[in-house]
Amino acid sequence: MDRYKFKKSSFIIAVLAILLCLVSITGATLALFTSDVNDGKIGINATAGDVKVDIVDISDNPQTLVGDVLNFQTSSNKKEILFEPGATYYTEGFRVKNLGNIPINFILYVSEDGKTSKDFADAFDVWITTNPDDIQNAEKLREFSGRLEVGQSSGAYYLVFKMKETAGNEFQDRSFTGVGITVNAVQGNVNLG
Repeated sequence: MDRYKFKKSSFIIAVLAILLCLVSITGATLALFTSDVNDGKIGINATAGDVKVDIVDISDNPQTLVGDVLNFQTSSNKKEILFEPGATYYTEGFRVKNLGNIPINFILYVSEDGKTSKDFADAFDVWITTNPDDIQNAEKLREFSGRLEVGQSSGAYYLVFKMKETAGNEFQDRSFTGVGITVNAVQGNVNLG
């Protein structure tokens, strides 16, 4: 019977060691399944090439439009562009060009130029079209996306601006002479097969 005798201190140390192991295992398991660290980065980040894009004019020898504004045009015989509720005008044409070494997917949005206040820009509906003479088939700019292969340029695009019918008199005597365009581009899927 002597060989099964435990000292009280040995028993307490053994119980504490078992409890410490259980707490460690439980803590590690909870940390594994409940950790939520967000450092603003994507977990897996791989780079396969350079994304470079430019906005150019539609001439035979395209020049960059970066830093410029697109002027408004009219298909009617009006000489003056006068925005009023319901009035519709389109911008001069532009192309998106892929200068990188990978295919890209892109979207476009209207840039604030600092001179046009946000409430004034919100007074317009904006579409994109490839034919300014057929703006009935234009696509809403917010729903538009494009894709370009390496070295490819898009067809000519035109932005169509229509002042909302609900725009009030607070826009009277204010000017909106041109608009900036920003391209958001990401690496497109590469066909490996």
